[in-house]
Amino acid sequence: MNLNYKYKAPLSGMQTGLFISLSLFLIFFTYQIGGGVITYIFLGKDFFSDVGNVKLKRLIISFSQFAFILFPVLILNILRGDNFRDTFRLYKPNFLILFLGIVGIIVIQPFIQAFVYFQNEIIFSLPLGQDIINTIKELLDALEKATLELVVSNSIPEFILVVFVLALTPAVCEEFLFRGLVLSNMSRILHPFTVIVLTGVIFALFHLHPFNLIPLIILGIFITFVTYFSNSILSGIILHFLNNFISALAVFIFGKEDFTNPNISGMEYWQMGISGFISLILFSATVYWIYNIAIKTDERYKFG
Repeated sequence: MNLNYKYKAPLSGMQTGLFISLSLFLIFFTYQIGGGVITYIFLGKDFFSDVGNVKLKRLIISFSQFAFILFPVLILNILRGDNFRDTFRLYKPNFLILFLGIVGIIVIQPFIQAFVYFQNEIIFSLPLGQDIINTIKELLDALEKATLELVVSNSIPEFILVVFVLALTPAVCEEFLFRGLVLSNMSRILHPFTVIVLTGVIFALFHLHPFNLIPLIILGIFITFVTYFSNSILSGIILHFLNNFISALAVFIFGKEDFTNPNISGMEYWQMGISGFISLILFSATVYWIYNIAIKTDERYKFG
């Protein structure tokens, strides 16, 4: 018996770019197909229309993310043979950068709200391609309606369940995928600036929501940026959780009507535009501050 035998991970020799592409492909389709099969088994074809099974829908969504995103990510890392702690940045974060990241997530919200509103106003008033745009909008409206039913809660215990399913679960599962497996492997072959931007864009595309693409890219890049410079996935989890928690809390406090019918006019246009502009300025200042703190801490963080 050879006592000097050393286990070699099956995917350790795979080219990094191919490993990233394979991982994203497998997890995307595993999540879509696996989640779809479980949904069909328990709810049939009525996921969008059967409001009576909201609790079951929440459980299915949460289970699917853990089973078909987080679990495959951990298995892929084992097959790759990489150090678990290094891949997923399981380190104590730089707390000043984390704090500024939290500030950034909060201050960017008015800009995102304004951007989505004005973007949709422009898109839905275009003279060309309205049939295609309206078809996409109808599909997304159905999805948004189903999602909003999942977010709405009528008591504190139900709100806690909503927060677990729609804020905490994706914050953990998606961060281990994007700011863990993807970010760490991309960092081996690409410049840090490219890694941060590309990881954020992939994160946005993963959500399959064309009308929210730009806000998702901004959020994805920012969360990656803070995770990278704080050197901790905990930062990404907290920021991701906070962003989703803000939405859930807003629905809990104000109700879903303000989100399904966001009609504004007159002075409200200007107020939304101005608050969005101020929000963007404050957010940009926060990003600049984080970067300067990071390069003073470690010169290797310099993009130049």
